[in-house]
Amino acid sequence: MYPFFVALHVLLCLFLIAVILLQPGKGGDVGAAFGGGGAGSMFGPRGPSGILQQATTIVAVLFMATSITLALYSNRSMLANANVEDELLRLQEQQQQQQQQQGTPAPTPAPAPAPAPEIPGAGAP
Repeated sequence: MYPFFVALHVLLCLFLIAVILLQPGKGGDVGAAFGGGGAGSMFGPRGPSGILQQATTIVAVLFMATSITLALYSNRSMLANANVEDELLRLQEQQQQQQQQQGTPAPTPAPAPAPAPEIPGAGAP
């Protein structure tokens, strides 16, 4: 299911880019002054903006939905592998095996520091 959502997400991304690039800019009327106004009659007096704006809205909503779905899939996979204690034990065992293979002794934990000596007469008055 995850590969399907990834493929759908990529296709929606490419389609969203194409739909946005097809929309006329705010300075589209300047192009009509130089003879480029013939294409606007194909889609009516408003041009393709109505159709393209609706397509942009629909594709953007679908793109956000697939983004949220992929984020949820990612979060689930991270939480499924979130056993930190097992991972730390595995890394320690791996490190010990590497040190044994290299012939170096495994490091021993540092001893706890000795308690500070008490100073006579430093008690509460």
